[in-house]
Amino acid sequence: MMLGYFFGKMPVDEFNKLCEQFINEKMPSLIRPKALKEIKKLKEGGAEVVIVSASPENWLNSWCRSIGVKCIATRLAINENKISGRIDGLNCHGEEKVRRINEIYDLKTFSSVYGYGDTHGDKPMLSIADYRFYKPFR
Repeated sequence: MMLGYFFGKMPVDEFNKLCEQFINEKMPSLIRPKALKEIKKLKEGGAEVVIVSASPENWLNSWCRSIGVKCIATRLAINENKISGRIDGLNCHGEEKVRRINEIYDLKTFSSVYGYGDTHGDKPMLSIADYRFYKPFR
């Protein structure tokens, strides 16, 4: 696994610093402007916005906090305060996205659920949304 090759046995604090550096230096160029505009619009309308991603939560948590949204993402296994290079549980992809969302939220309590995705692994998540948007920001 790539994570193990590049980050295996790296202290968690050091890994998280690299993640912060990545967020500050690279993330702005990776996020589609139309997606940010949609997030802003949803938040201004009072929506609870959650980013659901197969990417490691270490990479996404601080960015999500910085824009005021929640994050559900793949968790990395840690052993003796070091990145093991393995995933803790399942990769947050495909049906696992649905399981993780339902673990945290009772979607029936929301008046409507919007889902946005741009990969095949997002399709199960989109199927549980009232309003589905596939590749809307390209």
